[in-house]
Order: sequence, then structure tokens, then C-alpha cells
Amino acid sequence: MSRALPLLVALGAVVAVVVPYLALGGASYEPTPVADPCVTREWRSPGDLEAVLEQIVLSGFDGAACKLGVSREDLVLALRDEASLDSFAEKNGVSRTEAEQAVQDGLVRAIDDAQEAGALEGPLASFARKAVEAVPPWLLLETLDRLRAFLP
Repeated sequence: MSRALPLLVALGAVVAVVVPYLALGGASYEPTPVADPCVTREWRSPGDLEAVLEQIVLSGFDGAACKLGVSREDLVLALRDEASLDSFAEKNGVSRTEAEQAVQDGLVRAIDDAQEAGALEGPLASFARKAVEAVPPWLLLETLDRLRAFLP
């Protein structure tokens, strides 16, 4: 019996882990599907500028991804740098200019939505539009990321 005790303890531990795992649906686990970028999301009224900018970027990328027929996540990964954007464009059968224009259009629409919702004041919205129209998307993302340190 003393030889079988470690085996019985190990078997009991396995049962203690596997049975609850199966009871909680572990055998049918599927990852959460990627959100459809074409589904219109209701504009939230975030409190601070960082949250407003985040919502603008997410909404803008949703619009661009929908227009390009890709997921927002794939588009964001493509905007890491110029080489990634070129690779993305080639893979998805669009020109780099078309991809950049889709991002620009999506961001301008999102800025308009933010201004209409009262989350972004006129002068700041105007500045944001000009920045979106003048700066390549990957550089805009990099700049926004660096500016986070200065936002309240």
C-alpha cells in the first residue's frame, strides 16, 4: 500500500484539476473572436483627453479596417513602420497610398464624431485634423504614444 500511495495522490491531484476544468467548459474553449470593425460603436463620453484620443484612434482604425476589409488588429500591426505598412498593403491587394488614405479618412471621421459629441473642442479638433492630414499614420501613432507621458 505504501508504494501505491504516491500514485493514488498523483491520480487524485489530476482528478481535482481535470474534473473542474471540464465542468467549467474547458473542453470547449474557443478564443474570443476579433471584433467586427464595421459594427458602429456608440460614442462614450470619456472624462480626460487621453481617453478621448484613445477612442478617436480606435474608432478611426475601425473605420479604416472596415473600408479595407481587414481586422483592426491587423491594421494596427501594419502601422508599426513603413515596411510593415508596405507588406500589409501588398498582402491585402491595396496600394500603400490607399491604406494610408483609409486610415486618414477614418481618423478624420472619428475626430468629427468626437467634436459632434462634445468630447473635443473646436480648436483642438482642428489641430487634430491637420495633424492627421499632414503626418503619416505610423509616425502619428508613435507621436501619440510618446505624448502620453505629458497628458494628465
